[in-house]
Amino acid sequence: MRERWNEFYEPALLRRQLLWGLLGGLAAMALVPLVVIWLNSLSVMPGHNDSLIVRSAVLDATGWPWQGLLGLELTLAFAFGASVGLAVPPMEGTGGAVAVRTAVHLLVSSALYLGLCAVCGLLPAVWQGWLVLLGLYWFAYAVVWFLRYLHWRAELRCIREGLGLVPARTTGGPLQVRPLLAYFALAAAVELLVPPLLHLLESGGDIPVLTGLFYPYLLLPFFCLCTGWSAGRRFGAALLYPVACGLLPILWVFILYNSSALFQVWTAAGFALAGNLLGALLRWRRERRHGA
Repeated sequence: MRERWNEFYEPALLRRQLLWGLLGGLAAMALVPLVVIWLNSLSVMPGHNDSLIVRSAVLDATGWPWQGLLGLELTLAFAFGASVGLAVPPMEGTGGAVAVRTAVHLLVSSALYLGLCAVCGLLPAVWQGWLVLLGLYWFAYAVVWFLRYLHWRAELRCIREGLGLVPARTTGGPLQVRPLLAYFALAAAVELLVPPLLHLLESGGDIPVLTGLFYPYLLLPFFCLCTGWSAGRRFGAALLYPVACGLLPILWVFILYNSSALFQVWTAAGFALAGNLLGALLRWRRERRHGA
């Protein structure tokens, strides 16, 4: 039985994840009340007597005292932050263990995410709105999971290089292409397939919330920043990746949008470049420290 458990969680891995979970939970407990205060500042009129640290709409709907709602808010914040922290790192163990661990974690964290959205007054009344919120979370989850997978594969290659099983691979400079093929493919999949999918989902709606707000202002910057950061940490400065991220949105700008959506080009390129340079800086500092 002990061996069966160790297949899913080795002791050293479990201790490291518990630390990440604790840090993630504490960070969420500090961040969520600030988000609620910001949300209330957008809707509460000056002189309103309700506490800014909880949502008045949720207070009215539940009939709870504000102290009880605040306790639930902080509890869900800690639980969700801890669940995010426990996902790092997700790749150790057998393939079956990784699949089971990922599925369980996704279900639990999604439930906590929806509960936190409800307590913060962000959960829509219709099920389509639930799917939108879950879709945002699942998109971020899939991007981070895939980047963790690429990082895990890179760690395995470093081990094999250290053992002399494969030739050592060096970074190819700012104009490198071949090491980044997986990143180019991921960028093409997201930037070419997600916009028409979102357009199809919101067809018939009066306001293009998904394609007009969520994608260009949330999903696209998040994706480009994360993938640029990951590429910079693994391969150093790679200037062609931000260029590719900036060029890919042009196709849909003139099909789904109009010329006013050209800002997506600069958004994608800018966030990818910022992430890549920050990741490259971290890689350079790590190499300099190890070489000293």
